[in-house]
Amino acid sequence: MRDPVIGIDLGTTNSAVASVEEGRPRIIPSRSGGRLTPSVVGLTPKLSERVVGTKAQELAKEHPDCVVWATKRFIGRRFTPELVQQAKAVVPYQLAGGNTGDVRVKMAGRTVPVTQVSAMILGELKLDAEAFFGRGVSKCVITVPANFDDSQRQATREAATIAGLDTLRLINEPTAAALAYGLSRGFQGHALVFDLGGGTFDVTVLEITDGVYEVKATGGDPALGGEDFDLKIVEWLLAQVDDNHRELVHRDVVSMHKLKVAAEQAKRELTEYEETLISLDGLGDHTQPARKLTGLETALTRHFFEQLCEPLSKRCIAVCESVMKEAGMDPHSVDTVLLVGGMTRVPLIRRLVTDFFGKAPSTDVNPDEAVALGAAIHADELARQSGAALLLDVVGNSLGVGVMGGRVKHLIPRNSSVPVVAKDVFHPGRHGQTEARIPIYQGESELQDENRKLGEVVLRNLQGASRADTPLEVTFELSNEGTLSVRATDLKTGLSEAVKLEARPHLPGQEAERLVKEQAVYAQKQAQADAKKTEETFRKLLERGEKLAKLLQRTAEESPSDEADSAMINVRSLLATGYSALEARDAEQCAQVARQLTQLLSGRRD
Repeated sequence: MRDPVIGIDLGTTNSAVASVEEGRPRIIPSRSGGRLTPSVVGLTPKLSERVVGTKAQELAKEHPDCVVWATKRFIGRRFTPELVQQAKAVVPYQLAGGNTGDVRVKMAGRTVPVTQVSAMILGELKLDAEAFFGRGVSKCVITVPANFDDSQRQATREAATIAGLDTLRLINEPTAAALAYGLSRGFQGHALVFDLGGGTFDVTVLEITDGVYEVKATGGDPALGGEDFDLKIVEWLLAQVDDNHRELVHRDVVSMHKLKVAAEQAKRELTEYEETLISLDGLGDHTQPARKLTGLETALTRHFFEQLCEPLSKRCIAVCESVMKEAGMDPHSVDTVLLVGGMTRVPLIRRLVTDFFGKAPSTDVNPDEAVALGAAIHADELARQSGAALLLDVVGNSLGVGVMGGRVKHLIPRNSSVPVVAKDVFHPGRHGQTEARIPIYQGESELQDENRKLGEVVLRNLQGASRADTPLEVTFELSNEGTLSVRATDLKTGLSEAVKLEARPHLPGQEAERLVKEQAVYAQKQAQADAKKTEETFRKLLERGEKLAKLLQRTAEESPSDEADSAMINVRSLLATGYSALEARDAEQCAQVARQLTQLLSGRRD
């Protein structure tokens, strides 16, 4: 039997894992029974034990300083004062810099690499999949925002490695969503994926024809998502706190967390209702023994919420306009608009989409699950090498070489199809130069200072006396996954060097190894605890199966038919297999029976 492969949507707000069974993609439920796992991680205050998902959300109610969320915004980034200021506007926890300049977060008195936080979430999804299949799971496809640069993609890969996962491929979230939508409905034509998640916004135009998914253009805003819409409500609520307490509330972690939770809840309620009431107490300084606390009672209408968020709405439209221009298309020429991300449930967003594209968006796909399902479909195709779908993706950011005058010469423009190879010839900056440093930049500006430097390739022992006698050929090679290789060659002597890209600050080797071992120990301990719970749950499931079998037998006796007999025999056979697997401690067989029996008991097929 082929090893199971999974697709993972590692989201800013929620994450999900899926697989393909019997040709159909399906979400793998968490061990606690949910279909989504909140991307929240915490460390308990006394023992520093990790908690992930809903348990971390519960911990945040009493100990918000022990929990972090929305860390996807910082993965693969370099720690800078500018980033710290940006973070203060969206999250209450503090950022710190690692020895190599990587970003870390402070929680429960500890400083934890952002990469490790992502690894904890991925590790939890891995455990969910292993409980679902009853066996080890390692191979996966993980989705990333289309505008993630190379450093962010490689950081995601490193997090997967720490979690014990073998990443078959990283694919862009909008492409994954379109893959799920196209394969399930046989769609052909131009599809636009409007992906507004918790922390990032992506827009991608694809042309889908006979299983070929060709990305025409992609763009986005890496600092725009549901968290920003929540923040608008938080700012409005804070402004209503009385003057004597406002500054105390603003500085207090517990109070600000209460405002954040209330804002998110209000946003959800306004999706269904025109008005929502917000009632809060216990706002103030929780750090002092003699607490000075206050409360807040107010109402928020959908209309006013939309006014608060007008600047964010304009940013959404600006991205759509830019992507349509790059695709060379008119908004009304899009055949269908697919909504992805929880924020697309908000009426404001659906109205924006309808007005801009001149048609109502599709609401047939669960926006929270489409990306994970698409990742699972692609993972299954890679494992089976079926060739059912061909993904022709594009470059999310332009890539180029730094030249004289502080400028950049772009070799691979944004939205070029990948894989791609590009070459150009340059010359040293002065006569008699014996060493050439060729910097590599990522970004859209023609100025080096406004782009991101990925690294440089160094050619030594140059022998040309004049610039013209020293032609240097630079070759960029970009893979399907956005991995960049750069080679510089002295065409006169044949001397060649490949770039060692420092696209991001890697974790130190010893620390990375320690985190891998730490994750493995946690996973083993957790798996043992899960096994006991799984056995108890399975025994209860078999008891429910026995009741179903008796009901089917009574039905067959009262209304004899081949169908009734077949249904009863099927359940009895499943129960017999389940009891045998339980006795033999065959976890994989137990899991298989559990999935089939659960479907029969629930009447669901997905």
